Amino acid sequence: MASPGIRSARVTLPVRWAVTLLTILGLVIGTAAPVSAASVPVAAPAPAAAGLAAGPVKTSLVGWNAGNIISDAVFTNEATMTESQIQSFFNSKVSTCRGGSDQYGPIICLKDFRIDSVSMPADKYCKGYTGARNESAARIIYRVSQACDINPQVLIVMLQKEQGLVTHTWPSKWRYDIALGQGCPDTAPCDPKFVGFFHQIYGAARQMQLYMEGRYFTWYAPGKTWNVLYHPNSACGTAPVKIVNKATSALYYYTPYQPNAAALRAGYGTGDSCSSYGNRNFYNYFTDWFGSTQYKVPNAPSGVKATAGDARATVAWSAPTSDGGAKVTKYTVTAQPGGKTATTTGATKVDVTGLANGTAYTFTVTATNAAGTSPASVKSAAVTPKAPPPPGSVVRQGGANRFDTAVAVSKAAYPTPGVPVVYVASGEDFPDALAGAAAAGALGGPVLLTQTNALPSAVAAELDRLNPARIVILGGTGVISSDVESRVKVFSPSVVRQGGANRFDTAVAVSKAAYPTPGVPVVYVASGEDFPDALAGAAAAGALGGPVLLTRSNALPSAVAAELDRLNPARIVILGGTGVISSDVESRVKVFSPSVVRQGGANRFDTAVAVSKAAYPTPGVPVVYVASGEDFPDALAGAAAAGALGGPVLLTQTNALPSAVAAELDRLNPARIVVLGGTGVVSVNIEKQVADYIGG
Repeated sequence: MASPGIRSARVTLPVRWAVTLLTILGLVIGTAAPVSAASVPVAAPAPAAAGLAAGPVKTSLVGWNAGNIISDAVFTNEATMTESQIQSFFNSKVSTCRGGSDQYGPIICLKDFRIDSVSMPADKYCKGYTGARNESAARIIYRVSQACDINPQVLIVMLQKEQGLVTHTWPSKWRYDIALGQGCPDTAPCDPKFVGFFHQIYGAARQMQLYMEGRYFTWYAPGKTWNVLYHPNSACGTAPVKIVNKATSALYYYTPYQPNAAALRAGYGTGDSCSSYGNRNFYNYFTDWFGSTQYKVPNAPSGVKATAGDARATVAWSAPTSDGGAKVTKYTVTAQPGGKTATTTGATKVDVTGLANGTAYTFTVTATNAAGTSPASVKSAAVTPKAPPPPGSVVRQGGANRFDTAVAVSKAAYPTPGVPVVYVASGEDFPDALAGAAAAGALGGPVLLTQTNALPSAVAAELDRLNPARIVILGGTGVISSDVESRVKVFSPSVVRQGGANRFDTAVAVSKAAYPTPGVPVVYVASGEDFPDALAGAAAAGALGGPVLLTRSNALPSAVAAELDRLNPARIVILGGTGVISSDVESRVKVFSPSVVRQGGANRFDTAVAVSKAAYPTPGVPVVYVASGEDFPDALAGAAAAGALGGPVLLTQTNALPSAVAAELDRLNPARIVVLGGTGVVSVNIEKQVADYIGG
């Protein structure tokens, strides 16, 4: 019940007599019917004699909070039930209506109740209502909830706590006339304009919005502590209550009493002479019928990752493994700086558009519940949108096999026939081609690969197209047979073989032929026992005009020492760490040049980066070749082309771009990137990643 002039479950005089009569009848048959929502329990045990269908029996009010009876979000969530769901709910609460009639007219249970509604004008509290004939109670409650933005469950619970209408099996007409006690003060008759079921529902819903506005009603304002009565009899006392939200304030304006300890202990039953029950029963029915009066906080999403694009970013995340009891209904992604947002109701990926290229953004993903409250959020790492590379600035050069890939690299690097030289190396082992790739890059020709005993048809066709002035076959006849040599001779007037007793001697032979005059600017010394370091070194050597020589890990071959002495290099670069080429070899090498440096890293990827940094200290290179660091053939052909075109070779894993390589691509700011080999060698994902590093 309410303060004077607001509303009460007590009614006009004729109705009071009806209530008195019903109370006396209740005493005779053993259970009193409700007289006041404030002072009498609405549903007591064994309710059937009073005309109530069997209802819940609550023994505990766990979760009851006098200052937060129901959250604002739940109270105003008009989307909790459809009209059909409301009707089904009413049907479930009364299986059989007694029917018949009494002195007030026909007895009709709520599930079957129908009435004409009237039109109501829109105002700041409700959107208005267009009247209709013969509307059901369920339809009126649904339409009013939408018009006034009140949870229909709140209206249903109020019908029960005020007049027991939801579960009543023989309700009289007067119960519908004062269904919610709206406009029926304790000290005066009901206001005629609120009499009738429709006026009760619409009037109460609108009144709740007026209460929550807090303009005219301030004595239970949220955020403050108020002394709230236990009972209309002020002698029963008060207790301080800190009211935390508008919805709870509205309930106290409507029924300005809190339950005392006896009422709370009684569940739905009777406490003592100082007990009131209106707000207790609201909480009881709501939680028993519809669950918590509070929306729980959703758990946060996880694994937020952002991928930058052109003036946009794609943000993806993983949904919470548990919804924390609060189903996530919307995700909002917010970009910072700028505050651009994008939302999704189900997907866990969304594009945020309208971003500024070149600006670093982080993205916060916020999960919200059904009411749009209690958000949980998590932030991404920063990414920077960037304009797409110009067409053709990232290309893949590859083929069905290593031989076809070398042909593809050759065609792209030398589109015009008439090259000065072509080096033909074994595609079945790496040592001979390592030295040849450096020489080919320096002399302006490609490296093509062959089988030991058969020249692949694609290679033969490329030799024919290139029309080289000279062809150099690398290695002895055990590496490339005489039959292959015979096939090659038809494509050039000059075919020579450069080789030796082993890979070290072959590298020396290549060096002597490419650099017959002493005084070269640089020599790269690489391990002849593995390929990765020499691949990067070959590209750099070709670009800088020096050979690659091979060594054992712990011993410098005598032929290599003699060639270093002959070349008289201004600088020697040792490739790899001391685990690859020992300190003893480094000491031997130092006698052949005034400048000896070591370029290496923790692994092959880092070594290639170190070589690139030293060879190309200034950003803005024309091209970078990206090749697999897990096998040699593609990078061999790429090293020759890179050396000729003035760019480095960097190595990658098949499916993951090493972070050091990504950083070097960013530093180099290349005009073009060539990915070597098919997608089984270097994945599409890598191809997409490297595109981010094309120079702007």
